[in-house]
Amino acid sequence: MGLFSKEECCFCHNKVGALSRTKIKSGEFICSECHRKGNAFVHLSSLTRDQIADLFEEAERGEARFQETKFNLRKTSRVQYSKTWTFYDNFQTGEFFLETPETETYKNHFVYRMDQVFPFGKADQFLAGGPGGTFDAEKKRIYNMIKVEQRKDKEGKTERYTLKIPYNYENMVIEIKFPGSMAESDVRLFQSTLQAVIGSYNTDKRLTPTQLQEIQKAGVSLGDDSAITSTSDAISSFITSKL
Repeated sequence: MGLFSKEECCFCHNKVGALSRTKIKSGEFICSECHRKGNAFVHLSSLTRDQIADLFEEAERGEARFQETKFNLRKTSRVQYSKTWTFYDNFQTGEFFLETPETETYKNHFVYRMDQVFPFGKADQFLAGGPGGTFDAEKKRIYNMIKVEQRKDKEGKTERYTLKIPYNYENMVIEIKFPGSMAESDVRLFQSTLQAVIGSYNTDKRLTPTQLQEIQKAGVSLGDDSAITSTSDAISSFITSKL
């Protein structure tokens, strides 16, 4: 078995070369075409054939759910820079959807649940301290979960930004990549919008459109995760004023 050998896909049974296949945990191969029936953020190399088959079925259910809900999804944040990154949400049902360069070639849409982004769902920790409380280290840590990592070259020039969303789904790593030439403020704005919407939903605190705009403005600030700090501080003032 070498670079130029062909192996049979364990789903469609077509024979494909090394550049068009992935070896999975159970030892078989899956072709790139069948790969796109799953989810862009699930690493199929860590799954067995049976687990992938289950994922495909779930992906089809996810597509059906997307068709049911797509007209109720609001386009909350959008970034364009040669490609397009869009975050949609349905605040009533607690669902969200991502359109990114990573997802555009996949057959099925995956509708995510806000309460499965951790540890945003830990409302008891978030609200600990009672009325008038401020954001302590633990509360701020909750808003530290949606991160932006910045990779630089030897000269210190940014090569890429990677936004990471922790999600409660086995073998899923939601990593959204942005080119290093993009304005960092645009990446941080996208990040802070996700934090504000998902965080406010999971803590049962409903932000008004004006409050959301203020949080988004706070998220434009630059530096090593300074957007996270300013976003959590902005949300803190709104949350404590409601308690």
